[in-house]
Amino acid sequence: MKEQNLNKSILKFLENLELAGITFIRDYIQFLFDGPFLNTYTLPQVKVENKNITSADFGYHDTLCSLIGKKITIKFEGDIEFLVSLKSEDRNGVEAAMLQLETDGKWNVW
Repeated sequence: MKEQNLNKSILKFLENLELAGITFIRDYIQFLFDGPFLNTYTLPQVKVENKNITSADFGYHDTLCSLIGKKITIKFEGDIEFLVSLKSEDRNGVEAAMLQLETDGKWNVW
């Protein structure tokens, strides 16, 4: 699967939902969307005002938490981008991310 084609039909289910909460769990992050949730096992980058903020940067957690309450348009409001690398060298395990939609209870895995 190419990084640019993250099965956009599945991700469309997140459009216009607000990020309700974030849970930091040892080596991954869970993003809650009032039903669906997304686990990222490859820690995401956040692109704000043309600057990529990574987990090694000061303020990373605060930047992620600032997304709570914002709607997703595949980008967050304010042109903030959320990037999860699908490159094997960036992964901490087999999966980079998993999305569970409230519609079917099945996992979508990248």
